[in-house]
Amino acid sequence: MKKSLLNSKIILQLEECFKRYGDKAVEEFLYDLKKSGTPVIEEIESDTKNNLVTFVYQGDKDCTSVLFVPNIGQDRFKDSYKDFQMQRIVGTDIWYITYEIENDMRLMYYFSPNDPLDNNWGDRYDNRFVYDRFNKKLITFKVENEEAYSKSSYVIMPKAPEDKWTRKIEDVPKGNVKEYGFESENLKDKRRVRVYTPYEYSKEEKPYGFMVLTDGDDYIYYLSAIETLNNLIASKKIPPIVAVFIDSKEETRDEELTCSDSFAEVVTKELIPWIRQNYNVSKSPEEAIICGISYGGLMAAYLGLNYSKIFGNVLSQSGSFWYKSVGFSDTKEDCFMSDKFKKVAKLPLKFYLNVGVLEHKEMIYANINLRETLVSKGYKVDFQWFNSAHDYLSWGETLAHGLISLMGTK
Repeated sequence: MKKSLLNSKIILQLEECFKRYGDKAVEEFLYDLKKSGTPVIEEIESDTKNNLVTFVYQGDKDCTSVLFVPNIGQDRFKDSYKDFQMQRIVGTDIWYITYEIENDMRLMYYFSPNDPLDNNWGDRYDNRFVYDRFNKKLITFKVENEEAYSKSSYVIMPKAPEDKWTRKIEDVPKGNVKEYGFESENLKDKRRVRVYTPYEYSKEEKPYGFMVLTDGDDYIYYLSAIETLNNLIASKKIPPIVAVFIDSKEETRDEELTCSDSFAEVVTKELIPWIRQNYNVSKSPEEAIICGISYGGLMAAYLGLNYSKIFGNVLSQSGSFWYKSVGFSDTKEDCFMSDKFKKVAKLPLKFYLNVGVLEHKEMIYANINLRETLVSKGYKVDFQWFNSAHDYLSWGETLAHGLISLMGTK
């Protein structure tokens, strides 16, 4: 995406009407905008790959500037904020910015009124960001341990692939989900674990393949993982499997999922034996997947590296392979996880890795670096780009792609 030198027709019309009719033109513009929604997407003559996309914010008398913040890698803001500062239509409280965006993209975004243009991203996320009140497409985020929610606006461009696997389809046979309070001596608190069993699951049948997913609540609440499993199994894209969703806690997530041996033992020496005792799952590593997003993707690779006798498949979504453990040299060309895999003989593992084209450049580099390392050692690696950033707009569908890749029926 790039800031456009082209002018949006709708903004040009508003500017002209405001000169002639004053505030009445603004009132009519806002009335129409509330009905049609934002952002405004227009075609570009002789351009079949991009659309002109205009984002609109209505300020108040105290608003002196507005920063448009697409959810892309923060490194893309380092050089200058000028490409993200919205313009005001003189004499009005209407702010706008126009970009040329690939017509198959998905994008989350925020507005930051009166932004100080500093590098304090924590303050932005916690105190400054507001969503687009003219946009009907919103993701609502739950705030852990609070009866509060935050919201983010998003846009799905006209030629973006439609969601196929995450949709709830009424006549598809539904699996069952059972919730437990899992206790461990190595966890600071009882952890919610939910176990999905497929439609017509039976303890007398051949043992089922299974998968373990960290950030379990995110997978269920935001990424529609239960619907995805139902749809994939019903369409015979994957065999019936058991899925184990273990929640992460905000206060301990970063510690647990950054290659923690203690958490790895919780999964492999406590959770897996408990699952095998209570559910009819396979003991074959070839039929077991460890899965995660972001730090969870990093942890999935770490568990595969150290426990390939349990997990024969690693499904990493936007894995945070930029992570460096204490003592790892910044001067090394390889990322930390690549370095780890280079030091051991080839393991019986298959990989599905993905990363978004709008993610932080360090995230992209590290994922490519790990892929190249694994391929050079002879691993089977399915690597996928998706047209979004480090967000929830693509991980649901790409979870399905990963499951088909690693466990798909032939």
